[in-house]
Amino acid sequence: MSDSLNDILVECCILRGCYPLMHRTLHEFNWFCSCVIWGAGPLIDVEIKQAEANGDEDHVKALKDRRNEENAIHERFGEWYSHGSDELIRLAKAFLIYCREQYGNEVDV
Repeated sequence: MSDSLNDILVECCILRGCYPLMHRTLHEFNWFCSCVIWGAGPLIDVEIKQAEANGDEDHVKALKDRRNEENAIHERFGEWYSHGSDELIRLAKAFLIYCREQYGNEVDV
């Protein structure tokens, strides 16, 4: 595997089935990086409480699933993040692992 950030993200884009629309993969990479660094944000708990108050069980379940996924990403890949000149490459390599697991069987590469 190349250490080029572009090469890694292009492979992720292909795995996700949205090549050449790179902006879609960049959006998910941004979300993934936030999860790695912080896990689920505190506002999701507010959203869950609002959905519970509205009696929207499907929305509550979806929000809790998202919170669990974001926290699982943080727990699994959190050690990949640290300041340094190669932090984006490390995060991109973690994202590639995530994409291979999430999308690898969905698209012929």
